Amino acid sequence: MGNSSSTNVFLTVNDSRTCITAGSTITGEIRCPDASVSDDIFSGVTLYFIGKEDVEVQYTESGAGTRGGGAKYKAATRDIVRTIIPLDTSRSSVEAGRYPFQFHVPDQLPSSMYYKDGNGGYCSIRYKIKLHLVRGTDQEIPLELMAKPPSSTPIPTAADPMPTRIAFLYCIPQGSMTWAASAENTRIGIGESVSINLGMKNESVAKLERVTAKLKQIIEWHSAGHSSINKSIIRSESFQRTESMGPCDKANNDITLQPTRPITVYEEVLNTIKEGNNQVTFPIPDYIPQSYSGRLIKIQYYISITAKTPSGFTSPKIHIPIDIVSPRNTPPPIATAIPIPSAPELSDDDLGANDAAEACLTDRFVRETSAARKRRGEGGDMLDSIEGKPLIMDANLYSEQEAFGPPPPTFDPSLRESPSAKTEEIMAQTH
Repeated sequence: MGNSSSTNVFLTVNDSRTCITAGSTITGEIRCPDASVSDDIFSGVTLYFIGKEDVEVQYTESGAGTRGGGAKYKAATRDIVRTIIPLDTSRSSVEAGRYPFQFHVPDQLPSSMYYKDGNGGYCSIRYKIKLHLVRGTDQEIPLELMAKPPSSTPIPTAADPMPTRIAFLYCIPQGSMTWAASAENTRIGIGESVSINLGMKNESVAKLERVTAKLKQIIEWHSAGHSSINKSIIRSESFQRTESMGPCDKANNDITLQPTRPITVYEEVLNTIKEGNNQVTFPIPDYIPQSYSGRLIKIQYYISITAKTPSGFTSPKIHIPIDIVSPRNTPPPIATAIPIPSAPELSDDDLGANDAAEACLTDRFVRETSAARKRRGEGGDMLDSIEGKPLIMDANLYSEQEAFGPPPPTFDPSLRESPSAKTEEIMAQTH
C-alpha cells in the first residue's frame, strides 16, 4: 500500500498534556483500523520512549585565517534514555484494530527543562514517545517529565566555625573574624524554602558594613569544544546586625599580643547557629530548572555568604552547595492497568469523526502555547520536530475549562418549589 499505511496508523498517549512523574506508568495505544495494515503492522513498526539532552552553543571565530566574523552555532544531542515499548499483540487487540501499550518510566530520570541565553543558544532536556514507521512518516508525542521526589529526610550542612584573618591592602594584619554558616537542608524542592543560619564574632578592627546571603545559579552546556556559561543571582538578602559583628576596640585590645580564646569563640559562634538567632530564608521559585549533571548540560546552585568590609579590607566569603529537586508534595506515581479492548473494528467514518475532534482540540492547544512562547520571546513552533528547534510544554496554558467549554450555570435556589405547592398541584390534577 506504499505510504498509505502511515495515514491509517494513529498514536495516542494518555495524559500527554500533563506533567508525568518519573516512576509512573505511561499508557496509550496505536489505532490501525485498516485490516490489511494490521496484518503486517509489527513487521515495520517500532514504538520508542526517548529522552535526550539537546544543546546549541553560539560562538564567534577569531584569528588571522577566519572569515566573516559573525555569530555561529554548534548543536549537539545525547540520549539519556532510549527504549522500545512492547505492544499488546493479543487476539482481541488485533481484531479490534487497537494495540494498547504501557510503559514504566525509569525512576532516576531528570526533569524536563529548557533554558535560553541571550545570545541565541539554548539547552534542554526533553522526552517523547516516537512511533517509527518503515513505510510512512514517523509520529511523535512530546512529554513533560518531573523527576521523582527525593526522600523527605533533610540533609543539613555541618557548621564549623573557623577564624579568618582580616588584612588591610592584603598585607597589614587587622585581627581575625570567626564565623560560620549552615543551611538547614541542602536538598530543597521547587516551591519550598531554605533557611541559612549565621554565627559571627568579629575580633578585627574592620567595621562590617553588612553580611549578605545570595542564592546563585550556574548553567553550563557544551558542544564540539564550545561552551556557554550563564551565571545569575536568584535570591539575595542581608542578615541582621548584631553586637558580635562590631569591630574590636584597638585602644583596649592589643590585636598582636592579646591571647586568643578559640574554644570560647568557637562555642559562641556555634551556639548562635544552633539557636537560629540570625537567619534568612529563601523561597525557591518554580521557574528555575532543577540541579542536573550530564555530559552536555550542568546545572548547579550554591549559597554565597559575604561579610562586606570597607574598601581595602578583606571581605571573607562562605559557599554552601545545594541541590534543587522536585517538590516533595508531588503525588506518588500510580500504575494504571490497561483494559484489553473487545469492541469491533472501527469504521472509517467513526475514526474520522473522533480524529477530527481530537485534532481540533490539539490545534487549539498548539496555537495558544505557541502564542504564549512568542510573548515570552522564546520563538519556535509547537509543531517543530522535537529533535529540531527547542520545545516547551506548558500544561498551565491548557485547562479543562478551555477544553470542554464554560461551566454549567449556577442553580438559583429561588426557583425551587416548596413541597406543599408541588403536592397541591398533583392533587388538583388528580381531581
